[in-house]
Amino acid sequence: MDSADPLLSYLLEMGFPQKKAEKALAATGHGSVETAMEWILSHPDDDGEESEGNTQPAGDSAPTMKLPLTEAELEEQARKLEERRVQRRAEVAEQERKDEIEREKARRVSGREILDAKEKAAQVEMMRIAEERRREKMEDKKAKEKIKALIEEDRRNRDKEREQPLSANVPSVTPTPFSTPTNSSANLDQNAKTRIQIRMFDGKPLVQSFGINEPLSAVRLYAELNRQDGEIGPFGMMTNFPKKEFTEDDMQAPLFSLGLVPSATLIATRKPSSLNY
Repeated sequence: MDSADPLLSYLLEMGFPQKKAEKALAATGHGSVETAMEWILSHPDDDGEESEGNTQPAGDSAPTMKLPLTEAELEEQARKLEERRVQRRAEVAEQERKDEIEREKARRVSGREILDAKEKAAQVEMMRIAEERRREKMEDKKAKEKIKALIEEDRRNRDKEREQPLSANVPSVTPTPFSTPTNSSANLDQNAKTRIQIRMFDGKPLVQSFGINEPLSAVRLYAELNRQDGEIGPFGMMTNFPKKEFTEDDMQAPLFSLGLVPSATLIATRKPSSLNY
């Protein structure tokens, strides 16, 4: 008999021996668990084993015949059967309750671990972003300090240049406002480059390096020759930080004097009426 038989499995769970349970099911035609249990209870001395007497010829001693159970005996067996069934159901229900408690504990532990992992990952990401922002601020601060130092040095050199003719009683000469500096850029590397990014009207940037002594008009000319925004006509230039819109006079000033070193971002502006090439 296959133990996968649900009727047999139920009888085995009730604690009956397998061979006796199999014999009970065979004797009752696999009708139901109740009929099989009634057969088992009415055959308390039958262990399910085949006795040698069953194989003897008909002429030998006949097997002992058992009298049918009385009504009182049947009622008693039915009561015991119901008690055993109720007890078994209670045991199964209690086991299922314990299993559910254990599963709930496991779910809570797993959920807590997942939540902790997510919180740790979020903290790591926040720390990474904060460190990246701090590094960017430091780099911006250093770049600004370098530009300020260059501008301050240029201002001091211009002041010295204006004072020298007066001390030597030499007639002063008014310098061209945006002429290429001579002594004023003595402390600057004449071959130094600055990286300029120009954002045209389509939002796409043009990037090119220029000498720090080149005028702003060289940057505008480069943008005119390499623009791909599909537009034509004159345009101006401005910076967002600091907020400044360059005039036509600014176009003749060297890039370092305009603070466009060691790098800068320029934005094209539509001002055709005020720009004359």
